[in-house]
Amino acid sequence: MGFVGAGRTALVLAHAMDDAGYTVKAVASRSIESAKMLAAGISRCEAYSHVEKVVDDCDVVFVTVPDDAIRMVADSLPWREGQAAVHCSGALPIEVLDTPRRMGAQIGGLHPFQTFPIGQDANHWLPGSSFATEASGKLGDWLEEMVRRIGCQSVSIAPENRSLYHLTAVLSCGFVTTLLDVSCELWEGMGFSRDEALQALLPLVQGTLNSIRAKGTWQAATGPVMRADIGTLQKHLVSLAEHAPDVLPLYREAGRRMVRMAHRNQVVTQEAAERMELLLT
Repeated sequence: MGFVGAGRTALVLAHAMDDAGYTVKAVASRSIESAKMLAAGISRCEAYSHVEKVVDDCDVVFVTVPDDAIRMVADSLPWREGQAAVHCSGALPIEVLDTPRRMGAQIGGLHPFQTFPIGQDANHWLPGSSFATEASGKLGDWLEEMVRRIGCQSVSIAPENRSLYHLTAVLSCGFVTTLLDVSCELWEGMGFSRDEALQALLPLVQGTLNSIRAKGTWQAATGPVMRADIGTLQKHLVSLAEHAPDVLPLYREAGRRMVRMAHRNQVVTQEAAERMELLLT
């Protein structure tokens, strides 16, 4: 196996595959230093600055470059009959690998539904993660078996749903960091440092995640919406209007979504839901 691109996804996947007994033979990157960094932790893995070497040396090639570059990179490589070309984008269909397909390669997609932050060892987070796999025939079977061997689970996403699938990762990961950043800004407005804000907020976040894992989303939800505490909601809106009016649209939209969740699950009455929806409009 080989990797074209030596970013965080490639680094985590290559090491996980190596640990599972797969032979990771080559990696290439525009930056030879990043390729060497990836190869350094894997026995018998060669680092190259020319991506063609990976295609020459490997039967299965993972194209782990940014989404906008996948088609261009794949179109430029000398694929051969019986080879496998696999991209690791969550949003793109496998049709971006049409050139390898026309040259005789099998094509597929393998996307880890996980975050790999810069400067952190993400390998210990990988077990138990989900991977979206897309391929047909033997390659599809091989990808699913590989995912199982690295301690993860595979899910099949219909091509027309890939963008929807990918945005759920943004909502549940990227936007969570945005919400926390907004909360930190509000704490800073009260005179606290960002570190002090995170010290207060992170146990709350972790407790919420633990509760969601144990009980589910709406069962773990707390706060004034779930209590139909309209007076507190009014105070929140007044406070934001005074101190952070730019946050008001975010609070109102999140609040309305929470009202609908609470009403759908019969936590609040129809009357209470209508009053809160009106207040948050």
